[in-house]
Amino acid sequence: MVNYCKANLLDLLPIEQLEKDCFPTEAFNRHLIKNLLTNTKSVIIKATEPSGGIIGTIIGTTKRENCISVGRIFSLCVLDEYRKKGIATRLVQLMEEEFSLRGIKKIRLEVSTHNNIARMFYERQGYQMTPHIFPNFYNNGTNAFVLNKRLP
Repeated sequence: MVNYCKANLLDLLPIEQLEKDCFPTEAFNRHLIKNLLTNTKSVIIKATEPSGGIIGTIIGTTKRENCISVGRIFSLCVLDEYRKKGIATRLVQLMEEEFSLRGIKKIRLEVSTHNNIARMFYERQGYQMTPHIFPNFYNNGTNAFVLNKRLP
């Protein structure tokens, strides 16, 4: 059974390791994760095993754009051995609920133009491709698609 809750500073090192495991060349560093854990405009939701080990996270941030508050899914990570079990879907649902509680009506995220699995996953969650592509978005020079979703 997987448990879900908001992460806190005690989760800093396990989240840093999870990021490295999921994104070897794009992992968030400890300083950034600490800032995200302590910033009131961001939230990290973790998925844990019964033993308490973190097996997945989703990181979201909020900001004002053109007089409206927008949520951004900054990172979604589930360890390989726990994928295809609904964990990522549940993390996205929980983040959308958190954004909704904060009055957010629009969510944005970026996905590598080479990551069709992630793009299709988000499309199944109701996210739609925009015409925008961010060039050289990732460290290796890969471009990113931009996807949006409107919340009720």
